[in-house]
Amino acid sequence: MDPNEKSSATESGDSRIVRPRRFVVRPSPLAAVFTCAVIIVMLGLGFFIIDKYRSLQLQSHGKVGSVYVDNLLAPYALSLKNGVPETTSGINHVFRSLNQENSRLVLRIWQLDGTLSFSTFPNDNADHHDAEDLATALNGNFVVKLETEGAVDPDLPIAYPFFEVYAPIHDPYTGEMVAIGELYESAEEILRDRTMVEMTIWAALGLATMGVLAMLALSFSQSAQLQDRLEAERKMTDLNERLRREADQARLDAAQANEQVLNLIGAELHDGPVQLLGLISLMESREEAPKLADGTSVRELTDRVMTELRAMSAGLILPELDGLDAAAVVTLAVKRHQALTGEPVDLDMKMPDLALDAPRKVCLYRVVQEGLTNATRHGGGTVPKVSIEPGESHLDIVIHSGPSSEAGAAPNTSTWKLGLHGMRRRLEAFGGQLLLQNEADETNLRVRLPIDLA
Repeated sequence: MDPNEKSSATESGDSRIVRPRRFVVRPSPLAAVFTCAVIIVMLGLGFFIIDKYRSLQLQSHGKVGSVYVDNLLAPYALSLKNGVPETTSGINHVFRSLNQENSRLVLRIWQLDGTLSFSTFPNDNADHHDAEDLATALNGNFVVKLETEGAVDPDLPIAYPFFEVYAPIHDPYTGEMVAIGELYESAEEILRDRTMVEMTIWAALGLATMGVLAMLALSFSQSAQLQDRLEAERKMTDLNERLRREADQARLDAAQANEQVLNLIGAELHDGPVQLLGLISLMESREEAPKLADGTSVRELTDRVMTELRAMSAGLILPELDGLDAAAVVTLAVKRHQALTGEPVDLDMKMPDLALDAPRKVCLYRVVQEGLTNATRHGGGTVPKVSIEPGESHLDIVIHSGPSSEAGAAPNTSTWKLGLHGMRRRLEAFGGQLLLQNEADETNLRVRLPIDLA
């Protein structure tokens, strides 16, 4: 199964069915916060756009209305200002035709002194207006308002909703403001357009919100899948680490069990065959025993066998290493080798007091012991040399000896083979390394033993 896919499995008998999970939906406080934030932002954006649209729509209609008032009413306003006869009748004739086309249109002309000079609404008076808006228009600014609801004025021939526009009227030749025009117009069509535009805006924002939330959900789904994969990797790493520790412990246990077996064999050799041979030697000493062809007596042969068996049992039985540091362990192995073989050994140690745990002490002792034994046995009479130098997290051990009788052979096929396998198995328990350099003029056994400085 691909480790990059989160999958669920069901077992039926000996079969396993794996179904990848492509989309993961998992409640998350962070996801809820992001979802609420997206919705709030989209709602705020929608209200902002609609507010701006309404403002621009109102301003645009106000500008159109002011231009309409200025262009339409300017000639009549000038006539009324200059007192031209028959101006009122002409205006009434024009506006009657406009009312026939648009019955919900009301127009007024205000003089600069605030008096109402003309209105399309019969019996109109100055009370039907907003004094503040008129004052703003008298200052040269146009005013536009959208009235959607309010108290119904029976004297006003236009119903809600409607636009109300106040705009200055200018002399087309001099640009001088000559009057104020007031316009009332129905806003039903404009509000229908506004409703359609706002519905379109909300629909677009709704689709955009769903798209953003879908991408957000996909992102959180991928994040959840990644977390699941990381958790699976972490569990796998923990399992591998536990298995590695168990394997290391198993190798240590095997090494300890091997030492126990060696101690038992050494003890059995000493307590069994050696004792029996000693008894035979005593019995032979009481009577004249025949000699072998080379003149060796049975007693001498028995003593020789006893000596070799004692050496074997002494080599197999591990000495007491408790309380010894690394240098003392190496020194003990060298001295014991010298006592058993009677051969000298050069020792070169550049090592301060270094405490090791019991399994590493045993490994160090056995490596030096086996290396010296093989160096003495196959070194051609050359005095072996032991060099030890500590590193940051390891001990480098080098045992020099003379050329092997099989110097041209590969290390794995030399007479060192059995001892090398034993040392290699011991070192593997600690992640150590072993290299045998079997050259023409010398043989070097290089060993690296990792140590725990903590």
